[in-house]
Amino acid sequence: MQTPRNWKAGLVATGAAVGLTLAGLGVAGAQTEQAPADDPPAAAMKQGRGGHKGMGMGALHGEFTTKAPAGGYQTLATQVGEATEVSATSIIVKSEDGFSRTYAVDDGTMVNAGNNGIADVKVGDRVHVKAIVADGKARAVDVHDGTQAKELRGRWAPPREKRGTN
Repeated sequence: MQTPRNWKAGLVATGAAVGLTLAGLGVAGAQTEQAPADDPPAAAMKQGRGGHKGMGMGALHGEFTTKAPAGGYQTLATQVGEATEVSATSIIVKSEDGFSRTYAVDDGTMVNAGNNGIADVKVGDRVHVKAIVADGKARAVDVHDGTQAKELRGRWAPPREKRGTN
């Protein structure tokens, strides 16, 4: 029979082993290769927390439920695809599988496309949209235009090296 002292020592050793294992997994996860920055939608999705590629799915579009910042729950949507229509108040995105959705755009929408926000997003650009869905309507909270980001980066950044070539 174990004495209380031996039992406590065993518990501490087990806790330390679990902690070290989790720390090692965290370091390994932090060292995983990131998507090239010239493909921002893929890079954003590969980030792990809430990222689709980090879960091994390579998702084009989908919805999921999260805790809302003010309490309760909210439905979030995400989509990667081509902008097929763009206006000051909405954007329509079509994914490569044919799924299309309209997202409302307002002053609360963060748009990463240039100096003029949604006005810089062009039909045909590859975009990644994140939205809040309520009452069947999707309101964009983040629109990242990978086409415009790549073009703007090309004006000042040195060319990127191709990976995997000898």
